[in-house]
Amino acid sequence: MTEKKMIKYDGGCICGEIKFTVKLDEKPRVFNCHCVDCRKKLGGIITIIQLRENALEIDESKLSTFTHSGGSKNIITKSFCKKCAAPVTTYVEKWGVSYLYAGLLNDISSLKHAKNIFYKESHFPFMKINEEELST
Repeated sequence: MTEKKMIKYDGGCICGEIKFTVKLDEKPRVFNCHCVDCRKKLGGIITIIQLRENALEIDESKLSTFTHSGGSKNIITKSFCKKCAAPVTTYVEKWGVSYLYAGLLNDISSLKHAKNIFYKESHFPFMKINEEELST
């Protein structure tokens, strides 16, 4: 079996307190999330990158977390910088997956494509997205 190529990136929050490295797939799984939870957290859609287990190297002592029930009634845990409150990751219990907020990467040039998720359930009425950009 061929091992997937992983590429190392670095990033951080706006105040500089949080710095991290992350290993992402050569073609990372990137999503524009329109769900109510993300909209309420940030005031709009967010772009997130699905993380593999142990892909993120970060000093967790500099993070705070907030846990709540999502629309599915499963737990969602969001981490953010203790100093500037920049969101860093979201863990979604329903899928057992963590996501990194894509805007924290120092180099976003490899993020060529993103699928829109929860668009039909919760989106701004002025947003028009082509059907091929929607995740099934």
